[in-house]
Amino acid sequence: MTIRIFLADDHAVVRGAVATFLARQPGLQVVGEVGVAGPPLEEALKQLQPDVLLLDANMPGHPISVIDTVRDLCSYHPRMRVVVLTAYNRREYVVGLVRSGAAGYVLKGDSPEMLLRAIQIVAEGGEWISPSVANLLVEHAREDLATPADLLSERERDVLRAMCRGLTNARIAEELYITEQTVKNHVSSIFNKLGVSTRVEAVLYALNNGLALPEGLDIGDKDGTG
Repeated sequence: MTIRIFLADDHAVVRGAVATFLARQPGLQVVGEVGVAGPPLEEALKQLQPDVLLLDANMPGHPISVIDTVRDLCSYHPRMRVVVLTAYNRREYVVGLVRSGAAGYVLKGDSPEMLLRAIQIVAEGGEWISPSVANLLVEHAREDLATPADLLSERERDVLRAMCRGLTNARIAEELYITEQTVKNHVSSIFNKLGVSTRVEAVLYALNNGLALPEGLDIGDKDGTG
């Protein structure tokens, strides 16, 4: 089966080099090119119905952003696979484009063979992310799975457990061999990380999430830090 490819890149030299490389590969056919997004791209895709669109992320004509362009193109052409070609490897950029429907994400610094592999894989229904940015998606997935409690340091967990036992800041400082001001700093940090504003809320969060076993619910100071 011949994979029909359309190129969209505003740099004529880059576009020409990519087109020449792909035209030499068996099973690939470059059916068209444009140097601007928007209506020229949309009209060409409507007429040619390519299997794969190789889209430069940073080119003129995107109505709002390339993320919106990809989302719209994937909606209008559900059978077409979009491979984004870009120099950007920022995490929010990668995640945004993948979420918008891009099937492939290739950096302009990747090898031609890697670009070829990406096109072949997405044309077969798979997904391709440049190895150079794949770790960004892994980090993003880990953050999505993280809970506010995961942000707490071990010392903040010690303070929170003591709060669950109803100890005042003074007693916590004595038990943990730190100053009372340090305890107050830890309490404020705990509030920020858990998204709460009182000791009662912090303790309830801890109890509901298995961070501490209740040994009494005398919360002590209820003004937040004292």
